[in-house]
Amino acid sequence: MNNGIKPFEVVEGNLQAVKDTSDWSNENMWTLYIKTTHGYYEHVQWMSVYKIQQFFKTKLPVYKAKGNHSAQYELAQ
Repeated sequence: MNNGIKPFEVVEGNLQAVKDTSDWSNENMWTLYIKTTHGYYEHVQWMSVYKIQQFFKTKLPVYKAKGNHSAQYELAQ
């Protein structure tokens, strides 16, 4: 995996957002987790940065493709 996206996660309260860094997904996909009463994070939903952002105060990074046919991404301005 060399798509230019570094692992990134945000934890706020009992919510956790984890950046999807796989080569096959869209560059702006995240996974939402909720902490259970047993203290473990449970997968809830795979969603776009624009949807998951509504659950977090921390500004999540947005990426854009570097070229037409490239699987390389960089932070959008």
